[in-house]
Amino acid sequence: MTPAPSDSARKLLLLLGMNVAASVVHYADNIVRFVSYPEPPWLNPARVDVFWFVMTPFGIAAYWLYRSGRERAALATSYAYAAMNLLVLGHYLVAPPWTLSLRINALIVPEALTAVLLIVFTARLRGRTGKFRAEGCAG
Repeated sequence: MTPAPSDSARKLLLLLGMNVAASVVHYADNIVRFVSYPEPPWLNPARVDVFWFVMTPFGIAAYWLYRSGRERAALATSYAYAAMNLLVLGHYLVAPPWTLSLRINALIVPEALTAVLLIVFTARLRGRTGKFRAEGCAG
């Protein structure tokens, strides 16, 4: 029988779920309304779609690794997944937010915010795990 998830595991799952939900809504809209989004010339809807399917397994893996007791790998994977979600801010490198529709901004901002929340939570998990602090202090 699998033990019940810890409070930290439940919070991690919630934050990962929020990131997946925010990204799926944004990516789906980006694919369907591709011409409405500011994109670099090399990007197309197929590449947007493929990237979502590349990044999302990192979030799933982060939770699985955490529940499996592989905390160091879980935290690194969680950081990687959150960083990939922050790539959504790249839209603002192509066009400033005030030139985009309210709908597009309303999809970009929540994805970025959930990624930041995941980064903060992951950093707190890392700080609570004594072995990571001990490794950092070993000289």
